Amino acid sequence: MVANYSGLEEIVEEIAGRLREVEEARDEAQELARRARVLSKTAILLIHGGELETAEGRLREARRMMMASEAISRSRWIRVEELASAQEEHAEAVILLNLMRGEDFPNPEELGVEPGRYLLGLADVIGELRREAVEALRIGDLSRAEEMLRLMEHIYLTLTSAEEVSVLLRGLRRKLDVARSLIEGTRGQIAEERGRMRLLEALRKLEDQRKSSSISLEEAS
Repeated sequence: MVANYSGLEEIVEEIAGRLREVEEARDEAQELARRARVLSKTAILLIHGGELETAEGRLREARRMMMASEAISRSRWIRVEELASAQEEHAEAVILLNLMRGEDFPNPEELGVEPGRYLLGLADVIGELRREAVEALRIGDLSRAEEMLRLMEHIYLTLTSAEEVSVLLRGLRRKLDVARSLIEGTRGQIAEERGRMRLLEALRKLEDQRKSSSISLEEAS
């Protein structure tokens, strides 16, 4: 019996067409995730600039793009590498926004991100809080710098208290090592500024005493 070769070209062409569709879908999902990440990074800069409402708008748009990327990923059964980074950046930005507003920490479900990406983003918030602390020191607001340091320490200690998390979640241990260094550096800067302010206060008091003594001597003479 002779094999029937007819129809093979159509089968291969159909499969090739499906593969092209999947690749196009992957490209679209990647682009959406990339744009979402950029929007979240922009939101962080806006938060540091005090433009919280504008930052919130950027984050809403980022959330919409992430959801669209996830929908494509699920419908096509494809992996979108950029989506993980987008979720991590988004978690970092929203957590920072909440903290700057004096609000509670959001949970992963509220943000629409995977739990692991939430924790990685949370670890990065420590670096953003350091930026706030350094800026507070620059303008002489020691109490705010100390508040930022307390938040940094709280996040760090909470993450390190669950030892298995840093073992199971790739990349977290490195972020925590960086965070520890940032906390130590910030603590040192605050201590230095506190000492400087005490010295200035002591010098001011000495100057006041000197002036008071001079006035007393003039009156006595």
